[in-house]
Amino acid sequence: MYFMFPGVILASVICGAAWAQDCRSLSDSEKAAALATHVFGGLPSDNAPLIRRGYVMEYDDRFRTPRWASWRAAAEYRVTPDRNLSRWGRFRPDPDIDNPVVGKDYRGLFRTADNFARGHIVPYFISGGDRDADGQRAADGNGAEIVDLDDACTVFEINYMSNIVPQRHKRFNGAGGLWHALETRIRTMIDKGHVFHIVAGPIYGEADVLMVGPDKDIGAPDMFFKIVIGQRGPVAFLFEHRRNITDDGAGCPLDANLADCIVSVEVIERETGLDFFTALPGARELELESTDGATTWARLTALGL
Repeated sequence: MYFMFPGVILASVICGAAWAQDCRSLSDSEKAAALATHVFGGLPSDNAPLIRRGYVMEYDDRFRTPRWASWRAAAEYRVTPDRNLSRWGRFRPDPDIDNPVVGKDYRGLFRTADNFARGHIVPYFISGGDRDADGQRAADGNGAEIVDLDDACTVFEINYMSNIVPQRHKRFNGAGGLWHALETRIRTMIDKGHVFHIVAGPIYGEADVLMVGPDKDIGAPDMFFKIVIGQRGPVAFLFEHRRNITDDGAGCPLDANLADCIVSVEVIERETGLDFFTALPGARELELESTDGATTWARLTALGL
């Protein structure tokens, strides 16, 4: 399903390097369309979500990170502005959250022994496309200037700090890490025509969570999950990040092979307290929750993707 947004009101001040913007709130009908586009099988929790142009999420006030985020990933979203240009790569405080995380809250974390980077849950590489179907995308041909304001807001929202978590860079979200490997594989599949619905987020233990930042108020996740839902069914991944907090050792360590990180959706539900696919008929929900993700993943990878 695709949805259209009418013109966006963007307040801009351009003076040298200074530049600010305010993206308008979505109407009720636009929010309903975004939910239908980005959430597969119903919301996984009862709390009110934040509904964006390019994703839907629940924010965790305790740890100041997402609890979960859900999005549609397709080839038309892969045409993104150049992230190396400061306008598009800049992380932004979330205007919809009281006391939002800001960039300086992560200052210095990358140079610690944990090597925490500002890791996206909803990735930048699906922030593009002509979302409002008006024949234009966020940026012009050279990527420097805003052309479509509404599509630009899709990019800005994906760079909200509410969509960011502390992630180990060298061993997890950087090249050679499991999170990076999975995102790269998904990106390749999308570019070959696959369309996925994805839901992902951090997992925290009940005690002894590592809190980071200047005020020690941002939670460094113990584990991460990601569920990739395609035509062949869901494939659920569970990653150890700081420590394994499961009772049965489910999930995989940082040095595992990607295929070894596959679990059932039921395991993700057990470890997160989330409940997926509740809007589907009961038999279909149970079928998806118990799908053999390893077999599904093997079939996808056998295609050379």
